[in-house]
Amino acid sequence: MKNKTMLENAAILFIAMAVTKIVGALLKIPLGNILGGLGMSYFSSAYSVFGPVFALTAAAIPTVLTKIVAQNAAAGKFKNVRKIRKVALRAAALLGFGGTVLILVITVPFTRFVADAPKSIPSMLIIAPSVFFCCIASVYRGYYEGLRNTLPTAISQVIEAVIKSALGVTLSFFVLRATSSLSYAAAAAVLGITISEVFGLLFLILRGFASDGISKEELDFSPEPESGMRLLGKFFKEAFPITLGALAVNLNSLIDLLTITNCINYAINLNRSFFLARFTYGLQGGIALEDLGNFIYGSYTGIVASIFTLIPAMTGMLSKSALPAVTAAWERGNIDGLRRSLKILFKSTFVVGLPLCLGMAAFSEPVLNLLYSTKPAEAYVCARPLLILSLGGITLSLTATLFAVFFAIGRSDLPVKLMLTGAIVKLCMNLWLLRIPHLNINGAAIATIGCYAVICILGFICLARLVKIKLGLPVFFAKALLNSALCAGSALLAFNFVFINNGKIIQLVLSIATGAFVYGIATLITDRSTFMNYAKRFIKNKAQSSLQ
Repeated sequence: MKNKTMLENAAILFIAMAVTKIVGALLKIPLGNILGGLGMSYFSSAYSVFGPVFALTAAAIPTVLTKIVAQNAAAGKFKNVRKIRKVALRAAALLGFGGTVLILVITVPFTRFVADAPKSIPSMLIIAPSVFFCCIASVYRGYYEGLRNTLPTAISQVIEAVIKSALGVTLSFFVLRATSSLSYAAAAAVLGITISEVFGLLFLILRGFASDGISKEELDFSPEPESGMRLLGKFFKEAFPITLGALAVNLNSLIDLLTITNCINYAINLNRSFFLARFTYGLQGGIALEDLGNFIYGSYTGIVASIFTLIPAMTGMLSKSALPAVTAAWERGNIDGLRRSLKILFKSTFVVGLPLCLGMAAFSEPVLNLLYSTKPAEAYVCARPLLILSLGGITLSLTATLFAVFFAIGRSDLPVKLMLTGAIVKLCMNLWLLRIPHLNINGAAIATIGCYAVICILGFICLARLVKIKLGLPVFFAKALLNSALCAGSALLAFNFVFINNGKIIQLVLSIATGAFVYGIATLITDRSTFMNYAKRFIKNKAQSSLQ
């Protein structure tokens, strides 16, 4: 079996994530322009219910399989590896079926009596089968990632993104044109997403018939596999705390669903004149005052979240690809290897995450005005929350990195405890800040950053006590922050003073390119030795791989 290095896997997943998010923007950005804030509230409501059910059924599968498969492969137990996949597929099928039925059963009572969003019923019903398809696909992805082959995951994600974008936008546009119903148009977009999951799964199934990288010789010299029940017991034992953690993560979107609309409506009743004056665009666009809460919720979750989550999603791929290497170093007691992997992991999070965060903060308003030029009300509502989230966005990226490390070293209970703590912070801050009229939806953004800031502080305290390794992260963080500030500042100066005579798109692209160039030069100057070491190690690993 030929393994890829952590950096190679990170590169594959990072490129796939970049392609997926760019193509995914072809869904979310036009969809926001088609449905607007009110239609996006129906779309987002379905996802807010899908998230916790997905967490209960499928979220833990790829992470658990990655770890178990990596452990058995490192020990040469390749027959166990094959049997793990077989057992996991059966378990995933049952979990996926149960999750689908659960959504179908709770849809009507939840939307009518809890979320007060009955027009999201069609979207919720259509998204239900996705749970089943995601469960099965998660098995294949975790299996190959445990064998340090991230290519199947990357390709399947790109397939899903392309089909999701093409079908979601097309179906939504024609259904809205035929019915003039935002509810059915949102459901049509969800249908495109469900179909895309089917095609992604089909690719993984067909890929499963090909070689998985385990040779016949490795199987011949492998010990006999453990019993299916024993492997299943290990699987659920590992999955339980991760499931709780994933559920805690998804609690944040559920908290937003249950609090934003209600609290905004409460704030409107406190100061109607403020909202009538502040949200003139939306009200003139045909949004009734009683629908303003849903409009703001849909704009925040459907537009702000779709743009901002590009940042933690990209940095999160680094965490995911590093899991096997960190696990192997911890299991073998290789302190040097663990220190090296952790340094690469956290430094990569800073190098990628910080310039993206500050850059997005600098260009939040121009980006929204460009992408949603036909929806000025939605762009106006989203500008300030996107700025706030971007300024504190590194906390979300660091949270994903910390959680990956905790799971790799066998402390999967910590993410659960930390996320539950963060969810409590989020709930309390939402209920407090959203009710302040002059803060309104900005309170949700502040609450999100407060939630993840608390998690990061507590997480680093726990990490320091567990691994007892000095990584020198504060110094590198300071360097990356300075370089990122130079990146954002130079891009903003270029946007406002250098490229002002160009079209808006060209002006934005050239300004971002200027910031990226400045960031690259600044990073090479301030931390040249680190990059040289990474480059030498990468070349060495490639040379060793070619000789095997």
